[in-house]
Amino acid sequence: MPAQLDLSILETVKDPQLRAQLERLGQRMAASPREGADCPPPPATAKVIQFPLFPHETRPVSNDMARSALFSCVQGVDRRMLKNAVLATVGGVEITFTGEQFNQDDHDVLMQLIFMAKNKPLGQCVMVSAYAILKGLGRKHGGHDHDQLRQEIRRLTHGGVTVRSKDYEYNGHLIDESLQDQRTRHWIYRFNVNMRMLFGLDNHTLIDWERRKNLKRKDLARWLQLYIATHAKPFPVSVDYLRQQSGSQTAVLWEFRRMLKHALACLEANEDIKAWMIEKSSDLVYVERGKATSKAQTRHLGQKKRVTANQNHGTRHRQIRDSTQDRQRDSTQGLA
Repeated sequence: MPAQLDLSILETVKDPQLRAQLERLGQRMAASPREGADCPPPPATAKVIQFPLFPHETRPVSNDMARSALFSCVQGVDRRMLKNAVLATVGGVEITFTGEQFNQDDHDVLMQLIFMAKNKPLGQCVMVSAYAILKGLGRKHGGHDHDQLRQEIRRLTHGGVTVRSKDYEYNGHLIDESLQDQRTRHWIYRFNVNMRMLFGLDNHTLIDWERRKNLKRKDLARWLQLYIATHAKPFPVSVDYLRQQSGSQTAVLWEFRRMLKHALACLEANEDIKAWMIEKSSDLVYVERGKATSKAQTRHLGQKKRVTANQNHGTRHRQIRDSTQDRQRDSTQGLA
């Protein structure tokens, strides 16, 4: 059974000829076989798989992707073509990539397209106007902006990504398929059903979208914003570690440190963090999130604190018990 197209947007198209053209375009895409599809389509009774639900003012980000160099902090002119490149990421996760390098503009587009597909089953075609996408991104609507969006969607469609963790392995594209009507500039796209694994219950973070848009053209600050947001309580890491994880092409460490200080100051002014410090002796970066910590993360920290307290209590109890047994044994041996 071919993927179904959500045609609700066609209700806004008044020209009957244009509406029919768009409908034919979408149905043709929905009926086309997916590239590399080896499995038969799911039955109509299959469980509906969607992205997690989230408030209108937020966008979801995959923790595994945000903590890696998949969406680097490089500018567009500095992109490289990569082939089976193993990217910097956190321990326990491995990401390889083939294609034109992604950056933070590409990540913004992905988050916006996920937002626009949030009420649609994964695998189903979504139709939206280019104007609506650009408006959601907080961009202008000129020819250059449409060209940039087209290139970003192409990269997300063509780039091959493998994300491997202890829980799952995803192989594919971040956009499964995309198509644009050149006359109306409407986009039709769909996500792979398996994309849901990247946004599991404990593997995604909600990002304040207005704060995100405030950091336009601040590439390192945007990467840091997502990296820090995915940690309920960020632990100190070295300046060089952040240089590697962000995919920065800055070769000289002191120059990256200067850029990092500016990016952290931007995040503090944007209220993404409360305070920060780079310790001179160790070159470790300390960050305090303050009120930017979400309610869910605060609950997580509370639960973790209770577990730690219980563990410490259990350890103390065992220490007291063992000490008592030792004293009793010593006393017995002395009487003997």
